[in-house]
Amino acid sequence: MKMAHPPIYFEKDLLNNEAFIKLLQKHVGRFALIADEKVASFYAKPLLTFMKKEAFECHLVTFQEGEKSKTRKTKEEIEDQLLAQKLGRDTLLIVMGGGVTTDMGGFVASTYLRGVPYILVPTSLLAMVDASIGGKTGVNVKQAKNVIGALYFPLAVFIDLSMLSTLPDAEILCGSAEILKAGLIRDKYLFEELEEKIGLWTDRNPDFLQRLISQSIKIKKKIIERDVKETGERRILNFGHTIAHAIEVLEGYTLSHGEAIAIGMVVEAFIAHKMQTVTASDFNAIYQLIGKMGFALKISEKVSTAAMKKTIMRDKKAEKGIPRFVILDGIGKVHRFKGSYCSTAKSDILDEALGWMVAEFQQ
Repeated sequence: MKMAHPPIYFEKDLLNNEAFIKLLQKHVGRFALIADEKVASFYAKPLLTFMKKEAFECHLVTFQEGEKSKTRKTKEEIEDQLLAQKLGRDTLLIVMGGGVTTDMGGFVASTYLRGVPYILVPTSLLAMVDASIGGKTGVNVKQAKNVIGALYFPLAVFIDLSMLSTLPDAEILCGSAEILKAGLIRDKYLFEELEEKIGLWTDRNPDFLQRLISQSIKIKKKIIERDVKETGERRILNFGHTIAHAIEVLEGYTLSHGEAIAIGMVVEAFIAHKMQTVTASDFNAIYQLIGKMGFALKISEKVSTAAMKKTIMRDKKAEKGIPRFVILDGIGKVHRFKGSYCSTAKSDILDEALGWMVAEFQQ
């Protein structure tokens, strides 16, 4: 299925973004701003003041920050707040925040009164380059990550690049895992640019960051437009995620998504190397660059080989309980596998990869 992705706008001041203002003016009805408490403390007041000045009725809906809030219970609490304000189907949701908020806010929009329109204002690097792009929404459960949700696209995505300056270093690092993934699956030049200009990365050069963000978004957007419902090519965006999501579940969501993805990409590149689709030199280049970018690459004793094997059986790409992986074909390409874009790994290779991961990263 092919479709055009909703527009994605880049600006350095949301409240002076002409497209943002026009979209608000076009809407006939009320608004609700959904944000976690931390993001609300930074950005809600100026936006609400602006909305009031422009005579837009907007209600603030907040919830506790963090991955542990990405649950069905929190979604219910958000919906209860919306219902308490008697907000109807003429409501436009403004979902502002990081990946947890964009995923959960979009899910609320998809089910509240059987669906209301929403726009996304990502505030973290991870949300800008990944969570806000593609229409995937959802929450976590104790068994697995992001398995309850819906595919529901926003009207538009508004990226305010000035927000990057307020992010702590750990948040920048977290989002960079998805930027690196874009290079590994589709753009060798992006990978090599990061490799060659690692100094610009470690210095958080704003122009370099903006270029990386723009390119990684273009890559993801193009893939999604060719395969909206993830029946084939869109699966390549899950490179590193089969391993990463299992780690997040076993660690009780105490490890950042970016850190888990970094480990997942190393391990799944290791699997590709053992399947002889990635050379030893390419595997080492991937591993070394991830280390140079600043990822700690540490897991606890909760992440055992046996626990990982049990948990990855629940991955969304699994078939009949057998996990499948996106397999690199060198750097910048993935194997098609006759259009499925993922494959099982032989049990001895999977055992070796998980055993290597535990020995290499467990603290």
